[in-house]
Amino acid sequence: MKLKIVKGTRDIRNEELVRFQIIEKSAEKIFPLYGYNEIRNPIMERTELFAHGVGEETDIVGKEMFLLEDRRKRSLALRPEGTAQIVRNIITNDLMKQNKTLKYYYMGPMFRYEQPQKGRYRQFHQIGAEYFGVETPDADLELILMLRHLFNDVNLKGVAFQLNSIGCLKPNCRPQFKSNLVQFLKDNQHNLCEDCQKRMTTNPLRVLDCKNEKCIQIADGAPKIYEKICDECAANFKDLQNLLERHNVKYELNEKLVRGLDYYSRTVFEVYSSNLGAQSAAGGGGRYDGLFDIYGAKTVPAIGFALGLDRLTMLLDKPKPKSEGFFVIGANQEAVIKLVSEVRENGQKCLYDPHFASMKSQFRQANKAMAKKVLILGEEEIKNNQIAVKNMGTSEQITISTDQLNHQFDN
Repeated sequence: MKLKIVKGTRDIRNEELVRFQIIEKSAEKIFPLYGYNEIRNPIMERTELFAHGVGEETDIVGKEMFLLEDRRKRSLALRPEGTAQIVRNIITNDLMKQNKTLKYYYMGPMFRYEQPQKGRYRQFHQIGAEYFGVETPDADLELILMLRHLFNDVNLKGVAFQLNSIGCLKPNCRPQFKSNLVQFLKDNQHNLCEDCQKRMTTNPLRVLDCKNEKCIQIADGAPKIYEKICDECAANFKDLQNLLERHNVKYELNEKLVRGLDYYSRTVFEVYSSNLGAQSAAGGGGRYDGLFDIYGAKTVPAIGFALGLDRLTMLLDKPKPKSEGFFVIGANQEAVIKLVSEVRENGQKCLYDPHFASMKSQFRQANKAMAKKVLILGEEEIKNNQIAVKNMGTSEQITISTDQLNHQFDN
């Protein structure tokens, strides 16, 4: 049997894993400062959850979901995104009844059957946050400020925000724009790619962000949605822009930005970087004030975002190797393991050679492990209840009594 990894998946380890952990740990530190609590949902749901919420005509539901049947022939899907799950969690547990607002963040793998390419995989990793219960642009602002805080904390350079409003579902807003857009697309139908000729009737807004060169040229001449939205949505979008400017948030308007999920309304935004090449988007989000209605629940205004870690980590500087912890060296197995256990129980990283090779070999292993200090237990040290401590950075070596060991620990 020849072992092979599944196409579109990958093993993440070493330096690449460190990049993931840098962003994950930063999110775990920063998001709670804004009142967001972590939530963990299953990686599979009933297919209908995504079909109804994300939209049956979207590429995600129509082409990209990983589907399976349980033993009772019920259709299940590996989650392609996280928002619909959290909404399901809130509705099924009646969480809004107890709270005027809710804030959650999540991280974990998602699944879409896409063509694998650099930074895009069939199993990919996201960090996301959702804010429920506030309809004013203050919630939009908070999420964008939280993202900026995260990017600054991990020293992420070359990242920018793109912004648009896709209006609401009132007859004089997005539906009217869609009607105008469809007429425009019909006039240019012969130049559209095959996918966009289908989208023209099923999901016309998606034509605006097609990456086909001919479709891009056609979209450049299409009606601009934020020029056609209703007065209320226009005022909402203007208020958000004013808030962003007052908080010195740099952004670009992108009239072709629509996002790929049907549940979005009003504000949509993307995080992008030219350093990512063709796949320039590293995340995005927007409002979904009507998603609860789709599931037959009471209306709850909401906004959220998701970041693609697989792409975002490509923008991080190479992690610098850091010396840390201890390495215990000695020939007396019992004494070494006892000391290793003591160091670990004091909250310090500590390694040793389980094969108890020569002292020279053990020092090489300590170097390779990038230990900050080596604790040496020779016959004399054991006999006199002492430990030789070598600083691997300065090569300075001292001898201490065993009861002074705690002075060597990092706080």
